[in-house]
Amino acid sequence: MRSPISITAFAAFNFLLIGLAAAATEVAGSSASSCCGALESAFPSKTLSSKNEAESQDYQTAVLSYFSVQDRLSPNCFVQPTSTKDVSKIVGLLSQKSCRFAVKSGGHGLPVGASNIDEGVTIDLSQMKDVILSADRKIAAVQPGAKWIDVYSTLDAQGYAVPGGRAGNVGVGGLITGGGNSFFSARYGFVCDSVKNYEVVLGNGTVVQANNQTNPDLFTALKGSSNNLGIVTRFDIIAFKQGNLWGGVASYDGKRVRKHLEAFVKFTDSLAQYPESSLIFVWSYIKAADAFVFNNLYEYTGNVEGLSESNFPSPAFDEFAPTSPVGSPILSTLRVANLSSLTGELNSPPELSNLYASITFSNNLTVLNGVADIINEELNQFKKEGFYVYLSFQIQPLPRVFVDRGLEQGPNVLGLDRDHDNNVLFLFDVAWNGTQYDAKVRQVAGQVIGRLQKYTRSMGALKEFQYLNYAFEDLDPIGSYGPDNVRKIKDVSAKYDPLGVFQKLVPGGFKLADAGQKAPLPGSV
Repeated sequence: MRSPISITAFAAFNFLLIGLAAAATEVAGSSASSCCGALESAFPSKTLSSKNEAESQDYQTAVLSYFSVQDRLSPNCFVQPTSTKDVSKIVGLLSQKSCRFAVKSGGHGLPVGASNIDEGVTIDLSQMKDVILSADRKIAAVQPGAKWIDVYSTLDAQGYAVPGGRAGNVGVGGLITGGGNSFFSARYGFVCDSVKNYEVVLGNGTVVQANNQTNPDLFTALKGSSNNLGIVTRFDIIAFKQGNLWGGVASYDGKRVRKHLEAFVKFTDSLAQYPESSLIFVWSYIKAADAFVFNNLYEYTGNVEGLSESNFPSPAFDEFAPTSPVGSPILSTLRVANLSSLTGELNSPPELSNLYASITFSNNLTVLNGVADIINEELNQFKKEGFYVYLSFQIQPLPRVFVDRGLEQGPNVLGLDRDHDNNVLFLFDVAWNGTQYDAKVRQVAGQVIGRLQKYTRSMGALKEFQYLNYAFEDLDPIGSYGPDNVRKIKDVSAKYDPLGVFQKLVPGGFKLADAGQKAPLPGSV
């Protein structure tokens, strides 16, 4: 294992070389075409150019691989490394030439430009998707280009699992570096907390390991800092024995939504006692059907021996049992199945543009009922509009036990340790067709989230934390981690990326310079 970077002579030498190159190109970096030309020379079989007819089909396949249509930008070229050595060489080359670039793991992340770029280079990690369970079955080594369905299908076959994404088509890299929620959060904390070691390519192309013993400050800062510090080329994640789970989607009569909220509050407060249980409540309006849909996404990760689809396996679900005031579902896919099957069911519809916006507030029934009132009013207004395919409002438990289990693995930079309440993670998800509606959707999202912020703040319930993987582009998730954690990330950036490669040359995503600087949303105060 390499020695910590602070004493690595090779790293210091590389920083000096790149510093000289940066000084020579401080005013203007190399043109994107020049950058792609250099990559084509170094990686002729791994670079896809927009101007090369022979590569046009593969280039278009790379463009279309992004989940959200509005993120299908047109870089001057894609480069598709197959190893950490490739990534190291690519980053070193782009840094020395001051080339603007983006980094794609699974291509599911928002906002626009977080993992793609116009007039630049996109490093597409999709060819780096190995999933290897260690001989002692304690660690799964996962490359960043894998999607969670790749991870689960590999580990299901061996009777093991890792904490990871709840939708199979989400990529590994972005979810983990943004924190990561999972079906196992009440047992292990956030997904980033379950990583025992990160292999990272820094801004000068140096490859380092980051764990509790080696580069521990970088190790901590990677847990929530997104694309600001380097490119993770391998995640070593804790693995555990896992058979089938119980779960699926249950659809309900919308007239009983208030009963669902009562049950949700009790469920969230019970998770410290019943950590094998998981729930997402989804309230959607489907434009084409002119219909409201209410779904509960249930999962249970404990012993399911002898369970049938109709059994609710944990007391945490008692308030949702068919005999409860919530009543029986109208439709249900509840079953005993493996992780691959259950997460494959939760993929969002493809070929649409998407926007996420999120806030966090206290798990309180009065507050939730007030939020529901606002949602009703907004939905009635949206029914008159024609800019969307569907609107979805989700509430997810974010109890203190998630934080406590994570802290047992070591610190992160999410800042949730400041709050001892059981909380709710709220997500507004919009999907639409047509770029002509992009500005309208952004305006609507700001309006809805601003209104909810104002209401929950007035109730003393609004929390500072914003989940980066759901964050609205006009908000400030890294700033929401608190000034101490922002300072830690900035200090780590200055130490490991002193020339600011991932700040200056990687413009997409939530950047450190903006942390704590964004103005409140209109109508939020």
